Amino acid sequence: MLWDLIQQGQISQANATAESAKQDSASNAERLHKEVLRLEAKMDRLAIITQGLWELLSEKTDLTEKDIEAKIAEIDIRDGRKDGKITGKPTTCPKCARPTHTRLRSCPYCGAALDKGHIVEKS
Repeated sequence: MLWDLIQQGQISQANATAESAKQDSASNAERLHKEVLRLEAKMDRLAIITQGLWELLSEKTDLTEKDIEAKIAEIDIRDGRKDGKITGKPTTCPKCARPTHTRLRSCPYCGAALDKGHIVEKS
């Protein structure tokens, strides 16, 4: 009988732990869903801004879609990979001269602020 009570206690504890995990999982899923929606909205906004800038530029200059496609390809390959991504690049810290990367905001060695590699990284 004592063993049955111990087992019942363990089962109750396991059920409580499982219920807590289920609630945490639901909370995390909701948080992730909201983050995906936020990122989708941001992407949509960036797409509109990009299209607006391209249309203004093409109206005011003699640039063509071939010109913009060539520039996109040039930027894409700068990091040595044609992968459709704009990435940072290795750099040297202006304060301690140690190697670092433009994706970082500050030098991991001395904490000095780092210049960003291109305008997209500045935000």
